[in-house]
Amino acid sequence: MKSVHIYLLGFLLMMPGVLQAQLFERPIILEGVKMISPRGEVLEDLMITIRRGRIAGISQSGDAPMMSKKIAADGLFVTSGLVDHASVLTLPLGGEGAADHWSWDAFDRYDKEAILSVLATGVTRVHLVPVRSGGISGRSCWVSLEPAGENAASSGQFGVLMEEEAALCIDLASGSPVARMRSYAAILDQFSAAKDRRDALESYDEDLEEYLEELKKWIEEKAEEGDEESSDESAEKDEKKDGEEEEENKGPEKPVRPGDDEPSDILLKVVAHQLPVLITARKSADLINACELIQKFELDAIIHGADEAALVMDHLNELENVSFILDNPANALSASGPGVIDGKPRRSADLISVMEENDLDWVIGSGGSGAGLWRMTRKMAGSEAALSSAQTTNLRGEKTRRDWVSPGMRHLVLWSGNPASDAAARPEKILINGLVVWQRPAGTREGRF
Repeated sequence: MKSVHIYLLGFLLMMPGVLQAQLFERPIILEGVKMISPRGEVLEDLMITIRRGRIAGISQSGDAPMMSKKIAADGLFVTSGLVDHASVLTLPLGGEGAADHWSWDAFDRYDKEAILSVLATGVTRVHLVPVRSGGISGRSCWVSLEPAGENAASSGQFGVLMEEEAALCIDLASGSPVARMRSYAAILDQFSAAKDRRDALESYDEDLEEYLEELKKWIEEKAEEGDEESSDESAEKDEKKDGEEEEENKGPEKPVRPGDDEPSDILLKVVAHQLPVLITARKSADLINACELIQKFELDAIIHGADEAALVMDHLNELENVSFILDNPANALSASGPGVIDGKPRRSADLISVMEENDLDWVIGSGGSGAGLWRMTRKMAGSEAALSSAQTTNLRGEKTRRDWVSPGMRHLVLWSGNPASDAAARPEKILINGLVVWQRPAGTREGRF
């Protein structure tokens, strides 16, 4: 048996390429790390083994694999990479939008300074939301902020596309009240036109089937007429005018298919529940418009912002399967000003509690570059809810949103302290696919927030 093993090993050594690379690939080891369990317990002195970029094992005892590569992590807390559910990182703001616009096309993967500043706060994945000047903005996508390109380590590029189409984004929150009303009216017209296009396409399919049947019948009739035609009939036919003969020989008219219209086709995907919509709406009037749009076209929707949700909760509770992405209000809460009623801000100071009381699902997004996501998340949600919300790529924010460190994971953050309880905790290292893509420079306070 021993000779068989030696033979197999020799055979593997002779094989080129991927197999040899896998055979001799060095596992990555994080020793002495701490971790928060799903029950909220702090587990200490753990060893995490990473193979081929993903966690292969987590244990509190055991020897490191032979020829493993160790990354200094003793005493650091480990979590999965944080997630920004509403990011505009490197995206242009304002201007015209359309359904066929795509946030990935606008993402600047060479803006190393901006991307590293976000990585330094523990954010490794972003949901890129195009922001335009009202109306339909475009389609969002999920991006992993890891080095990219053929030679990722030295290419200078960051960002790998994780999910091509996450949602169609609609902005009901930009501009003056009159501008927002016009945007809403234009959106209604666009969705109505898309439904008309769908009806026209369905009619075309039916008309095409009828046309093919009529064409077949007409060909058969013409063949029979040709067999039965006599010489006298031929002479009579010669006396007819060319126009009359052409009219008699004319077959059934083929229906015309509606022309290509990519923006309309994308809206049809939304109406058919193949793509959700993400509607940015903050003020009560805009939230009511969002509710009407969702109900009128039976949309699969996520509402972003919802600053004044507490004022229109009766409307929101009528919706089915709606969820929310919450962020900081655009203007600071104050005791006076246009956003205040009877001395109280229109936006709830504890919006998450409002969501929880009404059994509504939520996650948190920065609404900006994401550099301050963790600080804002802790402020809005508290430690436990913040940590679970910030570690899932599920935009829906269902109650099973926890995404604790587990085998198969490839995005990891090593913290100086417990991020669930220590406000001063900050990232020390960021690992993606087993590579350290960012680490806090020695002797600096970079990454503290």
